[in-house]
Amino acid sequence: MVHLATIPITGTGINPARSFAAAVIYNNDNVWDDQWIFWVGPFIGALIAAAYNHYVLRASASKAFRSFHNNTTN
Repeated sequence: MVHLATIPITGTGINPARSFAAAVIYNNDNVWDDQWIFWVGPFIGALIAAAYNHYVLRASASKAFRSFHNNTTN
């Protein structure tokens, strides 16, 4: 949906590989200005997802496992 709405206006590239290829082909100074977001954004998202998995999902899973283990030994 984003592509359908914004390609005619801005030439949107959601995929980093597509955006990088367009920047290489056009090779204008302006196309490189916002290229960083296509590389930094996914890494920040991955860090947030890894922290969420480690501190939220695994913490609740280990708490549930301990509760289950304590109930079975009684």
